[in-house]
Amino acid sequence: MSRLWKRERVSQFMKFAQRLAQLRCGHVVELDPSVAATLESSSPRRHPGIIQPKIIRLPESLQKNISNVYREQRIPNLQLQASALANYLKSRKRPVENSDVREAARYYTEKLGYTDTSKLDPEEEKKIATKVKNKLRKHLYHWKPISYDEKMCLVYLAARMAPNYAAIFRVLYEIKRRLPGFQPSSVLDFGSGLGSSVWAVNSLFQESVKEYYCVDVSQAMHNLAERLLWKPQHKGENADDLIIPGIYHRFFLPVSPKTTFDITISNNSLLEIQSHEERMKLLDILWNKTKDFLILIENGSLEGYYTLMEARNMILAKGQNEVSFNPEWCKGEEGYVFAPCSHDVICPRLVKDNFRPCNFEQKYEPLHIPGTKSQVKETERFSYLVLRKGSRPEGTVWPRVISEVLLRARHRVCRLCHTDGNLREVIVTKKKHEKNIYRCVRYTQWGDMLPVSRIESSSSEERKVREQSDDEMKDDSNEDGDTDVELRDEER
Repeated sequence: MSRLWKRERVSQFMKFAQRLAQLRCGHVVELDPSVAATLESSSPRRHPGIIQPKIIRLPESLQKNISNVYREQRIPNLQLQASALANYLKSRKRPVENSDVREAARYYTEKLGYTDTSKLDPEEEKKIATKVKNKLRKHLYHWKPISYDEKMCLVYLAARMAPNYAAIFRVLYEIKRRLPGFQPSSVLDFGSGLGSSVWAVNSLFQESVKEYYCVDVSQAMHNLAERLLWKPQHKGENADDLIIPGIYHRFFLPVSPKTTFDITISNNSLLEIQSHEERMKLLDILWNKTKDFLILIENGSLEGYYTLMEARNMILAKGQNEVSFNPEWCKGEEGYVFAPCSHDVICPRLVKDNFRPCNFEQKYEPLHIPGTKSQVKETERFSYLVLRKGSRPEGTVWPRVISEVLLRARHRVCRLCHTDGNLREVIVTKKKHEKNIYRCVRYTQWGDMLPVSRIESSSSEERKVREQSDDEMKDDSNEDGDTDVELRDEER
């Protein structure tokens, strides 16, 4: 009798678990009507929400010029030096602010047991100051600027040319895919380096762009970037000798406030600015130089993400009289986040996701250097922010997939950043949802957009099932108690 009772309880529990799982998987997900119409005649493998290229390769002419450069100038242990530089740049952080240094010094002084150092002897005060300095050296990040000479530029070329190109190409590809009619004519590249942004823009907007204004403080970077632009059998002495025309290398930004550019790019440059205030001033200048799009890219670390969030908050405060910013920074034209966010509220990962960075991945073909081994493909992890001038247009904005889609048996799990500024985990099943929705999710990857117009969870129904199951369990427990009494009477 007790075994039958256990089996019944287990079967009831299994039914309850199945019903609850069905409700959890039963998010109300509606496909965008415009996408549903297109999927009737096309495959969901390339639905409009897919904005990520599969593998990005350097232009063939650029690859040939790089090979020629390394044939002319041999560098011993190039792969080891490039790997060391790449790891160093990935771990790079923002400079520590003076206020943070003073606060840390005060903390370590009190930790040593000294709250008032003014009453101490000069010798004892020196000893305490030495101990505090040692603590600061050990625990605070020691930032210093990187100086690029001719040799360092060649190492940087091997370490970062291909991943930098892949990241900016991926961002520009999204703009072109979402706005097919967008035709920029001028580009400002701050921190241009070896010209990876110029090559990426030329690959996608070759016919429309007439001017590239490249700003970098290193003369060696400018020289090598010009060398990579040479046509075969030419020395770059004339403008016609360059593969991409209309490029101007400068050490400073344009002085005239009337000079603006359709696209302004800062690719892995903000972490090289020495203080928060200088970064904000620079961003204000870049925003004023922007006519349409401001593109900011940093490495996919937590520091890179925080740096982009600083820029995001400052640009969105334009015209809002935000008291947390300098009033001068709040002046200027308003803008909105074009990508990756589908909203303009605070990033939910700052407050709801344990400070995990919002980053994305892009596969690319690494640089082929003569005499060295290279892999077939590698992956670049980066964070980016695309800001556009004007007010956000009305209409449906699709949520962004912010992590890898989990593939499970007959269902998929998508983590989305929704248009309301919240993170949502959507489970799409083959049985509970439309065929086209399931197929779209199946071919959607990390960084793409899910073309849905509505997502709602069935939390109220789930609550009803839980309450109903609790009542059933209570009734069963009462009946089980009566059954136990009857069994004891029969045994007696």
